[in-house]
Amino acid sequence: MFFSNYKKPLVLMGVLLISSGIHNAAEAKTPVEVSPSDTVEAGDAEHAFKQANPCEGQAEGDYMGTEVCADCHIDKIQTMQLSPHGQAADPRTPFGREGCETCHGPGALHFETDGNCIISMNGRYGESVEQRNGVCLQCHQSGLRMHWFTSTHEAEDLACVSCHSIHKRNDVIHRTTQTEVCYKCHKDIRSATFRSSTHPIRENKVICSDCHNPHGSPGPAALKQNTINENCYDCHAEKRGPFLWEHNPASEDCTLCHRVHGSNHMALLNKPGPKLCQQCHAAEAAGGGRSHISNFLDFNTTNPGRMRFIAAANCSNCHSKVHGTNHPSGAALQR
Repeated sequence: MFFSNYKKPLVLMGVLLISSGIHNAAEAKTPVEVSPSDTVEAGDAEHAFKQANPCEGQAEGDYMGTEVCADCHIDKIQTMQLSPHGQAADPRTPFGREGCETCHGPGALHFETDGNCIISMNGRYGESVEQRNGVCLQCHQSGLRMHWFTSTHEAEDLACVSCHSIHKRNDVIHRTTQTEVCYKCHKDIRSATFRSSTHPIRENKVICSDCHNPHGSPGPAALKQNTINENCYDCHAEKRGPFLWEHNPASEDCTLCHRVHGSNHMALLNKPGPKLCQQCHAAEAAGGGRSHISNFLDFNTTNPGRMRFIAAANCSNCHSKVHGTNHPSGAALQR
């Protein structure tokens, strides 16, 4: 890839710094010439655009058949035959209809123009994300994908092929490789999984799609359920209740106390036990004139009866049923 009509660019740390003269050239829409092996970099180049496609990215003309495509793209044909898309005996699949041209459009002009005038799912000829996704949504617009047009990924202009691969093994749908596809963008989540307390995400016992629907959801954060708690209850059904004695934060929102992707505190807690509880229970008093402990980190106490709070200091030493309890005497969540 190279930039034509540019004045001597200065490259610093991989960033193209341009002078005002070059900026004016970019505003004049100086084209970028794209090598056949380049499918995405030119589209990301600053102050540049791709050369206009004489067919405006849309394939036109007559269908030629998969056999003609195989003359140049035999590797793609072979891998497609191993995928659900490539089952010619099933009329619901692309190969059960027009083969490669079901998705890429009629190939006559593509053949006549030496490789142009076809729909490239990588956007090689300037196809918009909306146009490329429209090809996939001809078949994939129901079920788990029905909320795609209101999803965060769609709003961020992600193409289907940003995550899915058509001509080779699709890593994103396999449990052992899905997380690596998601981590390409969600690097902060990857970092969280290396903390001391985490769901077994690195072991692939829990993967992103167990909790999230990347194609959109009526719930927050693309969760599969309508609320955070409903999502958590899929695995942690014992926390659902209803309980005779409920702990309000637990029934309201699990993330008030837990950091779901990883935490440096036990049980995925947002903070250490005492500090977490003291966000709401800053100063508690017991009945009968007895003083309830108000600061678990006070090591200057002279009362030996409070030493039990200093050793492994935690509210749950006594209040062990923090999610709720059905015990008749469990008003304090102690049993």
